Amino acid sequence: MVLAGLLSILLLAPASEIHVAPREMRLRLVEMINADRKAAGIPPVEYSDQLSQAADEHCREMITGNYASHWNRDGWKPYLRYSAAGIRDHTSENIHAFWSTDFRPERVWDYLAEGHRGFMAERPPNDGHRQSVLDPRHTHVGIGVAYDRGSMRMIELFSGRYADLDALPLRARLKDSVAVSGRLVRDSDKVLGISVFYEPLPRTMNRAELLETFSYSLPREDRMERPRLLSAQYVDGSTGTINVAGRRFQMPLQFWKGKPGVYTVALWVDPGGKPSFIGATTSILVE
Repeated sequence: MVLAGLLSILLLAPASEIHVAPREMRLRLVEMINADRKAAGIPPVEYSDQLSQAADEHCREMITGNYASHWNRDGWKPYLRYSAAGIRDHTSENIHAFWSTDFRPERVWDYLAEGHRGFMAERPPNDGHRQSVLDPRHTHVGIGVAYDRGSMRMIELFSGRYADLDALPLRARLKDSVAVSGRLVRDSDKVLGISVFYEPLPRTMNRAELLETFSYSLPREDRMERPRLLSAQYVDGSTGTINVAGRRFQMPLQFWKGKPGVYTVALWVDPGGKPSFIGATTSILVE
């Protein structure tokens, strides 16, 4: 339904001591990203330390585990990983993995720039990384980097910040009472609805399984909740479950599948006169 990220892999090698890139180098890559967006007539994205720190964590794990994947070794997809890190923007993750027998730490910037240029060199229909870079709905970006003596992982983590979701517990039980609430960022936006996606609980993955993964998306199974109507009904006879007051919204969260799993909440934003889109997400592990 919603394409969320893609993966670019060259080669992999055993790990050693892990290093990260300085903030100045990350900002330099953001300048490259914004130059590409400007050339396409798209507003710039703002650098986010929070997104970068969360992306760094996954880069370090990929180096340690000698793999490259949007999944981590616990089997968590990006939207679950970033929910656990306190990020509730809707995110899109581009990953580049690089290895060379002539890997030189002093050339880390060259490797980063090479990875980004590779994203931008893609052509339809196989241009998912490029689409992420040039998505006009993205407002922020984080840069994750980790490298050792012979390999590097780089993440461009894009997000769209259109709503401030109130924090939900990362873990819950089926019988728990949980409410989704928050506030739209822009006066011009409206709440179109809230999708609650379901998928089974993740399982741990070994390196061979991780290397078989590629792109990811939100789950196929979902239930759509709509704003509450006071004096009318929707065509199916329902009146809606989302209470909306100005930019604030609130809804009781139902674990509608009735069994354990990952329930991912996605807020659909109506920008008025333009296509609707997901403006915030958060996930809960229900056991």
